[in-house]
Amino acid sequence: MKILVVDDSIVYRTAINQALSEVPGYNVFKTCSNGKIAVDFLKQNPDTDLITLDMEMPVMDGMETIKEIRKFNSKVVIIVFSAITTRGAERTIDALSSGADDFVTKIEGQGTIESSIEMIRDELVPKIEALKSKRATAPISPEQTSLAPIKPKGVPEASSTMSDVVSTMNVKPKLVLIGCSTGGPEALTKIFKGITERPSYPMLIVQHMPPLFTKKLAEMLDKVSPVDVREAAGGEKLENGVCYIAPGDYHMKLEKDLSLSLNQDEKVCFVRPAVDVLFQSVSENFSNQVMSIILTGMGEDGANGCEALKEKQAYQFIQDEGSSVVWGMPGAVNRRNIGAKILNLEDFGPLLTEIAKRI
Repeated sequence: MKILVVDDSIVYRTAINQALSEVPGYNVFKTCSNGKIAVDFLKQNPDTDLITLDMEMPVMDGMETIKEIRKFNSKVVIIVFSAITTRGAERTIDALSSGADDFVTKIEGQGTIESSIEMIRDELVPKIEALKSKRATAPISPEQTSLAPIKPKGVPEASSTMSDVVSTMNVKPKLVLIGCSTGGPEALTKIFKGITERPSYPMLIVQHMPPLFTKKLAEMLDKVSPVDVREAAGGEKLENGVCYIAPGDYHMKLEKDLSLSLNQDEKVCFVRPAVDVLFQSVSENFSNQVMSIILTGMGEDGANGCEALKEKQAYQFIQDEGSSVVWGMPGAVNRRNIGAKILNLEDFGPLLTEIAKRI
């Protein structure tokens, strides 16, 4: 794997170079101090597999660099480094919505090569492993429905529409759940831009992100759709037309009185918030029809929760492999053989709109 490291800090350039060069199969064959150099280099070296990119740089910053790169190269994987600040969160959300594949938060203030290398080994290397083939692979069962461009045996013809999918729902959903991780912000942005009617149902989202970042994600999604999107504060009762996002570092649960609660219990599937925690609480406390969606993401969070929802006869959907940045979470649900239908990312916005019209 050919890797380009872009950072104006010589400490981080050195740390990233050293940490990644120690991984078998990784070749850091160029480091540079700003985006302009990176863009010029990438044009001459289109076989570059992955770029680590700082957001705050002179000459050409991270955001400008992403936009320039995506004009001529859609395949290279881009992982951005972000400061854990309000500005850092804001810019990272913009970067993920503009073509970056994932992000790693910088540990500010330490400033030593050793501490930076340790952080990179812990945070960056697993993400590169998940992203290096753009997705994980798993077999697709022929019994599943798919509206994706490539369809397995036994699915509807290409003329199938969202109306056809909705017509199979004898009882319309009264609550929509979404879980996602790597690639989630961009996927959510596309979905929410595709929702053209204010939903007549509440929505709950778990996106794996740290504090500050989930608040900025909620603000961004609120601007691009008719949905009222908020970061959950805890204690609120579900309202139709409102989408609540679990805050970073807090599990979100639905209680029996249909209020939301937050806690910092142990991580589940190595994450907090966890999709499994939310989905399990909904399976226990929500008596009406539920629809769940698992989008792109690394790991297996959500698979256990979807199994719990199967017992409640929830309508379950997963993002298809081709449109996922990483098919870890959707693939994990697929392997459970619980009847989750596979849809292309482009179909979820129209689906949620169609449901809103019919309730």
